[in-house]
Amino acid sequence: MVTDKLKAVVPYAALLAGAAFLYREAGRFAYAARSGVLGPGVWPKAILLLLIAVCAYEIVRRMNSIRRTPKRVATTETVAADADPAPATPPADAARHPYLLLAGIALTVLYVLALDTLGFFLATALYLALFMAVGRYRRIGIIVATSVAGSLAFVFVFMKVVYVSLPLGTGPFQAVSLWILSLLGVR
Repeated sequence: MVTDKLKAVVPYAALLAGAAFLYREAGRFAYAARSGVLGPGVWPKAILLLLIAVCAYEIVRRMNSIRRTPKRVATTETVAADADPAPATPPADAARHPYLLLAGIALTVLYVLALDTLGFFLATALYLALFMAVGRYRRIGIIVATSVAGSLAFVFVFMKVVYVSLPLGTGPFQAVSLWILSLLGVR
């Protein structure tokens, strides 16, 4: 019983220790502080605090949930249930589609290659739309709305909240990116 608890807790304890070490290191970033601008340690420390909280929660949950199961009394019903000869068959709709997986991988590689040319907004919107189409979703209006809204949300979060510089693209694609940034109020 104790060894089961320890086996269940060790990975979370290791993650917690690693996160605590990295949290301490994130507080040591050397930078020139500017007023009104978050320092480089803010986001790593926030993510590490969330990781520490999740690990602590899982450690407590697993320490309290692993108990010995009481011995089962054999009854006619349990013996019949255990001896059921019917093999478990997977559901009919659980078909595998390796070509769709390969298409998704190829789309991801093309997305990375197209980022510098198309810019983050256009490449991400196109990637999201094509990924949904490859995933066999067929409602075009929803695909377009979701890919554009998702791309706008990513641009806003990365550039306005996290302060990450994103590729703007080249030529006319750069003009579109700059127009989108001006709409979002990003300088």
